Amino acid sequence: MLGELEREGSFVVCDLEAGVGTLLRLEKDQVDVVLVLTEPSVKSLETARRALEIASPVSRVVVVANKVRGEEDLAAIRAVVGDRELLVVPDDPAVADADREGTAPIDVAPAAPAVKAIVALAGRLQTPSFV
Repeated sequence: MLGELEREGSFVVCDLEAGVGTLLRLEKDQVDVVLVLTEPSVKSLETARRALEIASPVSRVVVVANKVRGEEDLAAIRAVVGDRELLVVPDDPAVADADREGTAPIDVAPAAPAVKAIVALAGRLQTPSFV
């Protein structure tokens, strides 16, 4: 199905279920980049470690660290992901506030640090040099 969506100069972003099940079926050259999302919790970092082991041989991997509260969280993430490319989305109460209100954070808090980080990530995904 993804092959039907692919066009020259287009981007297809798939949000897969948490865990590594889908990655186990990934074959070389099926994707250009795998984004591994993690949070600074033990469970999330263990899943990220397994995802990195599976995806690294078949694709470029970029880690997105979400809900990062400071240097301690960043150090815990770096201990697992090593020197891989890392994009950081800070923990931000504006995101939780928007979620409680049922609104998109970008609509109610466009200047919030997490929103700025996500907008920057979206911009990077659209650059030809990213893929």
